[in-house]
Amino acid sequence: MNSRIGIVAASYYLPPKRKVVADVFRDEEIPAEPLAANVDFQKDIGIEAVHMAADETAAGLALKACRRVLEQAAMDPKEIDLILDFTSIPEEYIAPTWSAAGLIQKEIGATRAFATAVNTGGCASYHTTLKVACSLMAANERYQTALLFAGDKAPEFNHTYYPITVICDGGSAVILKKNFERRQILSVEVSTAGKLHDIWYIPGFHNRDPRDTKHKWLHMTADVPKFNKEVIPINLFMFRKVMKDALGRIGRKQADVSYYIYPTFSTWDQKAFCEAFMLPREKVFTDGLQRHGHLQETDMVLDYVDAMQEGHIKDGDLVMLTTNGAGFSWGAALIQH
Repeated sequence: MNSRIGIVAASYYLPPKRKVVADVFRDEEIPAEPLAANVDFQKDIGIEAVHMAADETAAGLALKACRRVLEQAAMDPKEIDLILDFTSIPEEYIAPTWSAAGLIQKEIGATRAFATAVNTGGCASYHTTLKVACSLMAANERYQTALLFAGDKAPEFNHTYYPITVICDGGSAVILKKNFERRQILSVEVSTAGKLHDIWYIPGFHNRDPRDTKHKWLHMTADVPKFNKEVIPINLFMFRKVMKDALGRIGRKQADVSYYIYPTFSTWDQKAFCEAFMLPREKVFTDGLQRHGHLQETDMVLDYVDAMQEGHIKDGDLVMLTTNGAGFSWGAALIQH
């Protein structure tokens, strides 16, 4: 990253309706397959309640986040050159034919922007999109500013992502600017493992089980035995790889990182991450787990915003944002404050 691309503003929107996790488990089916880890999924998840979008659409959640970030940045939408949608699960129309990027462009009046989507990384889509945005901005003088956004609404009866987490609905938005001196994006690394592509997915029309009459056409499917056998053994190795590569690209070491933004999957997952990399809990933002559960790719934005507002991140800090996503992909980004 050599164009001094920085984060001008970041914001999010959570719908007001909440549902306690105990009621989510009551209303949704929990697979019978045991976890490879020695944990009780329902008892030890660490999430109290999640936000539910109700009648709000996924794109509507994203639009509210975008309007908030534009107000925060005091920016005219006509100044935006690039709009990238990093939503994991679009709701209104089928992807990749459709993306909310065009809808957002129309609604906010970003008439000069080029709008498209980069959303195949699951919960790591934010990192993939950061990498694409920074590459486009560095390579083309036309792209001076970029709006990155996501809006996720879990399909009905799909808030339980066993064996990983419980999902919260919400939207997020980030504005990037070239030659911006603060919150500079120094490095972004993403790694993928194609052999794991079919562990977590929404079946296409031709791939649906005709015996399933309960679920609507959007329904998350997980191959838990394959998850246990193939994802868990390499997960921390892949985290180590992307974080090491991100640091190595700028000549820094783990000891230089002041603070970590890590996804709100579960208490046991956060514990495993901290223990694996010998990190004290005070260096990793974990408070979001109990507050709202997991927001897929929006975790990285929401927890980053909250960590800044609550004083965990200070001027001069080197911040690591790292996550993994269904696909499976892993991402790490370094932000210099």
